[in-house]
Amino acid sequence: MRWKTICFDLDNTLFSHEKAFEKAIRYCFKDILRKKNILNKVNIDDLFAVFKKNCDLFWTDYEAGILSARDYRRRRFLATADFFKLRFTVEAADEFHDHYYSIVDDFSEPYPHLHSLIRNLIAANVKIGIITNGTADTQYSKIKKLKLNEWLTTDCLFVSEELKLSKPDKEIFELAKKRLNAEGSCLFVGDSWEHDVVGAIEAGWESIFLNTRNEVPKTDHKPVKICSSLHEVAIFIYNQNNLKG
Repeated sequence: MRWKTICFDLDNTLFSHEKAFEKAIRYCFKDILRKKNILNKVNIDDLFAVFKKNCDLFWTDYEAGILSARDYRRRRFLATADFFKLRFTVEAADEFHDHYYSIVDDFSEPYPHLHSLIRNLIAANVKIGIITNGTADTQYSKIKKLKLNEWLTTDCLFVSEELKLSKPDKEIFELAKKRLNAEGSCLFVGDSWEHDVVGAIEAGWESIFLNTRNEVPKTDHKPVKICSSLHEVAIFIYNQNNLKG
């Protein structure tokens, strides 16, 4: 068996966070605009595009600890409102995000073959974990919605907010390896070149790049495989570990 320990990223690796995020955000914008009776005054496509731009704009400050999770959410919402000259308050920003987090999991659907992959690896005594950046409440809620808590306990879930460590820092990979009592080569599967491929390899792990967003590699790091779907990842792991899928 090539890998006795395999960890996964969460968003866009085990499910399409992009699709769930977009559907839920659009739903919440329609709801809040409808309540203000201005739904017909703003194009939802344009609204989401600007909101997504602001998500990316303020994310670096959030990851660096300059912004708290709440401040990050407020900034992206209020900057979007200002762009469209919408009069929304900080309280409205909080209400918007409370609504979003209460429904986003309803839009989260596991990628095909996810459950069978986890079941087969556990049956083969492969240690499984999830290493993810993000807020604890949000990531645990996604894991529950994806029904991964049926197999994975909290001691094999590594969330950046809880640990005060985040990918691509090698410390979060080293901590996961220690807590999982990993032996031999460890594999990490993720969709971000910088966070999941570079981070894992720099920490001494092997890596599979699940390139669900057609990202162009920015370094010379060499993952053991580049895949376009989780099904392709599963087939490769089965072959390398001499398992039946």
